[in-house]
Amino acid sequence: METRSLTSTSFDQWQVNVYMVDEGKYETLNHQHIIYPNWVISHVRQGQVITTTNGEQHEVREGGVMLHPPFLPFSERAEQPGLHEWVSVQIQTSYNVDLFQLYQVQTVVQLLDADAYSQVFQSLFRSWKGNSSFRDVSLAADMLRLSAMLLESWEAHGRVGRSAAYSAKYDRFFPIIRYMADHMAMKLSRDMLAEQVHLNTNYLDRAFQEAYGINPMQMLRQMRLNKAKRLLETTEEPLSQLAQLCGLGDAAYLNRQFVKTFGMTPGKYKQMIRSAQTNFMADRE
Repeated sequence: METRSLTSTSFDQWQVNVYMVDEGKYETLNHQHIIYPNWVISHVRQGQVITTTNGEQHEVREGGVMLHPPFLPFSERAEQPGLHEWVSVQIQTSYNVDLFQLYQVQTVVQLLDADAYSQVFQSLFRSWKGNSSFRDVSLAADMLRLSAMLLESWEAHGRVGRSAAYSAKYDRFFPIIRYMADHMAMKLSRDMLAEQVHLNTNYLDRAFQEAYGINPMQMLRQMRLNKAKRLLETTEEPLSQLAQLCGLGDAAYLNRQFVKTFGMTPGKYKQMIRSAQTNFMADRE
């Protein structure tokens, strides 16, 4: 399932893994030092709660969403009855970049439309409890919609970032990924990437590989080729121009790398896309 980012930079497809969907109803609440291996997104449907992480405390009222990073202990307490709609989830690009690394959403976001969010959550909850043949598709679709509503609310409130108290394990590498995405047409070196986070190039390669499974230059190559693929789908620019836009040198180099990665030439891929579009339009007539 493909989505557009909030900025002009595209990060390809989202991979969605939903690990838990539940409602938490309580008379009082006192959860201390809770740890999850994935992001916990918790909507305060009813009530008011105090959440604390690394000594930083936030008061969350109805319509607020708490965002708890993986492997980071958090506490929640409430003296009055309440109801939370919560999920444990991992959403990543095909480069293993986490959605909430890509967007440094603040710890608590007040929803623009809490009722609409709850409606989508209830659809997600039904899919979670059901056994439809298309359960995974429904879960991914609803989870991405919830995420979009959360991001839209965050943007409307000024895109305030989260503090250092809530930094996830690999947040420090995101400036490199953002730099690569924003400067894809440039000739980028390992040294230039390492400068973004003030690290030695060899250490960066090892640590980055541990985080994402590939080194920075390998990720850059993937990002460039995927951008070329998307441009082939949506523009009529010549191959030489696409190569320059994607930082892939010239048409010959782009052609070789495209075949190596996708198993066909750019021309063949574009022909396949045009054929599919033509057939789709014919079916609609």
